[in-house]
Amino acid sequence: MEDVNRKIEGAVRALATEVLTKFEKKKRIDNVQELIILATYLNMKKIDDLREEVDGIIRGFQRLDALLDMVKDLKAALERLEKGRSDEAAALLKEVNAKLDQVLEMLGAFSIEEI
Repeated sequence: MEDVNRKIEGAVRALATEVLTKFEKKKRIDNVQELIILATYLNMKKIDDLREEVDGIIRGFQRLDALLDMVKDLKAALERLEKGRSDEAAALLKEVNAKLDQVLEMLGAFSIEEI
């Protein structure tokens, strides 16, 4: 089915090239078929643009998920450090851990895992 779709899109683009050339030369387009070809081409172009935008959004979510995993790892490492430190160092590590909890909460709101 994917091959068929590509062939159809290729055919529409080829036909649209001819009609677009005619349109750019300011020749009159009085054929309904040519108008349908142009409309189909414009719709395909808009769909392509939407696909690119969706792909960008998905990549953004993937980066957020990777960041979420990194923050979780950092938090776990800090918790391990906290256990063997003096009171002052442990207090600082607890404060950093609290900030990481806030970051995790905020990242969780945008995570794909949460959706």
